[in-house]
Formats: sequence, C-alpha cells, structure tokens
Amino acid sequence: MNGIRFFAAFSVIFHHIEQTKFWINDPAINNYPNLWHTMLCDNTGHKGRIIFFVLSGFLITYLFLAEINKTGTLNLRKFHTRRALRVWPVYVLVVIFAFILLPRYTNIFHYNGLSFNAQLYDGFWVKFAVVGLMMANFARFLFEPILGVTQLWSIAVQEQFYMVWPFLTRLFKKHFLKFVLVFILVKVSMEIVMKLYLENYSLYPNQVITPLRLITIIKWWEIFAVDQLAIGALCAYILINKMDKWLKLIYNPIFTGLVIVIYIYLFFIKIDFYGHTFVEGLIAAVIMMNISTNSKFPVKLENRVFNYLGNISYGIYLFHNICIISVLNFLIYYTNISGNVLLFNLTLYAGSIIATLILSALSYKYVENYFLKLKGKFEVIKSSRTT
Repeated sequence: MNGIRFFAAFSVIFHHIEQTKFWINDPAINNYPNLWHTMLCDNTGHKGRIIFFVLSGFLITYLFLAEINKTGTLNLRKFHTRRALRVWPVYVLVVIFAFILLPRYTNIFHYNGLSFNAQLYDGFWVKFAVVGLMMANFARFLFEPILGVTQLWSIAVQEQFYMVWPFLTRLFKKHFLKFVLVFILVKVSMEIVMKLYLENYSLYPNQVITPLRLITIIKWWEIFAVDQLAIGALCAYILINKMDKWLKLIYNPIFTGLVIVIYIYLFFIKIDFYGHTFVEGLIAAVIMMNISTNSKFPVKLENRVFNYLGNISYGIYLFHNICIISVLNFLIYYTNISGNVLLFNLTLYAGSIIATLILSALSYKYVENYFLKLKGKFEVIKSSRTT
C-alpha cells in the first residue's frame, strides 16, 4: 500500500499550490493566475485526503483485529505509544517550523492586503496551542489560514478518532461488524439531518443555532470524516475474516470498472450531495482494496521506488506546505520571473516538489527512522513497514 500512500500525499501538493496562489491573488500586490475553485483542483486534493483516511482506518484496524485474534484483547497502552512515536515527532517539528522559523524568512501577503505573519502574531500563542495540541481541524474555522500548517487538520481528525477507536474496537470485538455499521450510519445520518434542518430552518428557527453557525457546524462535521476511517475499518474486517461474498463483489471487474468511472466523474463536478463523504469513502475503499489485495487487478503499485516514496509519504504530506511557501517567497522577492506565468509556475511546481521530496527523505532518515525503531518495540503484530 505504499504506492497508494505516495499518490495520495502527492496529489495534495497540486491542490495546495493552487490554493496558496489564490490566497495571495491581490492585483494591488501580486496577481498570480490560479486553478483554485476549479472542480479538478478542488477534488484532486480531497480525493487524496479521502484515500489517506480510508487507508489509515484499514491498516490500523487490521492490526487491531489481528492482535485480538492472537491475544484475545487489544493493548491500548502499546497502541497509543506506537501512535505517538509515529505521528508526534514530525508533527511537532512541522508546527515549530511553521510558527517560529517560517515567519522569519518569508513575508507572504493575504488577498485582503494583510501579511500572513501579522495575522499569525495576532493571538499567536492561542493559535500555537490549538494547532500544537492536535486541534487543527478547529483552527480552520477559528482563525485565518496559518501558512505551513493548513494541512494538519486531517492529521488532527485522525488522532481524535484514534483516541477512542481502539477502546471501541476492544469493547465491541464480539460484535464488531454491527458496531462499525451503526457507527457509520450515525455519522452519515447526523450530517443529513443537519442539512435538512438548514434547508427548512425558517420552519424551526433557533436563536442559539443561527443559520451561519449551523453552516459552520455542518462544514466541521463533514471534514470530521470519521465515517471514511470506519469504512477502512470495515474493509479490514471483511479481509481478515475472509468474507468471500463481499470480496467477490469488491473484486468483480464490472463492479470495479463502474466504481472507477464514477470516481473519475466525481473529479469534474461540485461535490455537495447528501452523504458525499460516505459515498466517496466507499469508492476509495473499493479502489484501495483492488490495488492492494486483488492479485488480478491490472494496476500494481508495489515496487522499490513506490515502497520508498510511500515510506516518506507522511513527511511529504506534512512538509509540502512549508516548501511551497518557501519557494513562493523566493520567487516573489529574489527573482524577476513573476511576470512570466509559464516560467513562474514551472519553477514553483518543480521547486516545491523537489524541496518536499528532499526534506521528507531527510526527515525519514534522521528523525522518523529513530522513532520507528522505538515503535517496533511496542508492536504486538509486526507491520510490514521497513525501517
């Protein structure tokens, strides 16, 4: 699955380069044409994130179920220790870099005419605490964009999910399939109910939950896409218990082909239908299962290059925004190619990608590997990640 990891992480770079150009798109300061708010750009980044969520739910829950099958229980202390050793070191490094170092050598302006640095320093320590304590999904709605860490909201969602998911897995281990289905149903149903209420708000007005607040709650609930993590968990249950009827459906060439067609179609439309996080999660799950577990599926992503790129994909996802801002700042203030749209974009993309790969490789070798070796001491079921 390392190849899937890499492509999921890599797709987000395109999404965030165009988003960053949009944020600084002020004719009075700089005017950079961008593809932000186009269906292709918006959906490409979201599709990558969805695959990350489904993949994460699958891998971790598979290890949970394997541990329960082997030992009869799930060691919560060891899981949270492993998770902290894998996620927190690089996460903390990125937060410190973005809050402390990045503002010292960059000075990007927001489209509202204000410097991102000035916005950052307004309530600096509150923002630092919110993002640093794995609540970046709340920061999306509380503050203006904080350069270098806007991608961390998805890591925060996963960490919040994994604070309770192993406990729930152990608690409902004898009825895990029913539990997962109910969990997904409740998550999706609450989203639908809130959207229906918003559409009929005039019939049931509320002084506490105003329409604006309700819209914000719905948006937060959508990005809190724990249903996609749970869909990955459902796939893990199907695979580890060899549920042949479901596996035959997932591997069916006609069914898989139809899912891929729908997946491609969704790149080019605005996705805001009821339960879209659930539908997109199912599509990502079918594609992920075929690529990674179906020996007859024509697409194979298992080779030396993809294995390595998949291993550094966590760094790619965490560091790419810092690299984008650094390269963009250099092009704005230290070159004179801003007027050449083609050259500017080629340099921005190439510089951002190369810098991200180099920084991620260094992080994996000199930071992550150390903690991965420590993590291995707390594994009950050995994962296949090489260190």
